[in-house]
Amino acid sequence: MARAFFTMDDFDLSGRTVLLRVDINSPIDPATKTLLNDARLREHLATIRDLRGSKVVVLAHQSRPGKDDFTSLEPHAERLSSLLGRPVKFVDGLYNKAALDAIRSLDVGEVLVLENVRFFAEEEALADQKIEKMAKTHIVKKLAPLAQYFVLDAFAAAHRAQPSLVGFVDALPALAGRVMEKELTMLGRAVQSQDRPKIAIFGGVKADDSIAVSKHMLEKGIVDKVLTTGGVANMFLQAGGVDPGTPPTDFMKKEVEEYETYVAQCKELLTTFRDRTLM
Repeated sequence: MARAFFTMDDFDLSGRTVLLRVDINSPIDPATKTLLNDARLREHLATIRDLRGSKVVVLAHQSRPGKDDFTSLEPHAERLSSLLGRPVKFVDGLYNKAALDAIRSLDVGEVLVLENVRFFAEEEALADQKIEKMAKTHIVKKLAPLAQYFVLDAFAAAHRAQPSLVGFVDALPALAGRVMEKELTMLGRAVQSQDRPKIAIFGGVKADDSIAVSKHMLEKGIVDKVLTTGGVANMFLQAGGVDPGTPPTDFMKKEVEEYETYVAQCKELLTTFRDRTLM
């Protein structure tokens, strides 16, 4: 199967400054603000290690405004340093003077983590805008001139149209990191395979994403059935007239903005695809 994207193997990144967008959004203790799980950081270790001959500038987010786990990325930088077994720098800024100076002073082999991109209004305010508009944001205009490549490794967030994810693609050569390369390759095989039946499994608490993708896959016939689990399954259960219980419902109402709107969307899906939606 031919690749429709560039990887880090297609360019010589030696000595180059690389903007690396990862997804290290992790469970956080709301009281101590410490990381409870570092699985997502571990996923990106191969990408960072393969960039050992480059100057690596890490872009990432943690949660979203208003949430208890909406915190700085300093603990993530500290944990990343521990996992890599070498120093990882952190700067309290994204495109302020301190951040720009830190990028300019990087040596080959060094890793610098910038502050949570969602601390800055453009990341959320310009979501789903055209790429041309995102290319004019402060993060792109300030950071792109200091780098030679943009590596996207945030597969779990790549469906979101936000400046740190798609704003650099016209300013710098855009490459897939190791996580992105692996996931796109496996997803491509699954979607293009002629084997049937196909089942897509969705879970967690990000109902907006799960419902939208389920709808798309069922309408387009990409999969034969959708299996929902976790919080998403509870919403489909409620939409189907089954009470999942007070604690699960209260939890999802806290996690999902416009909860009732998404339950209504689940009901619409069940009306159209009841025999193809499993819980």
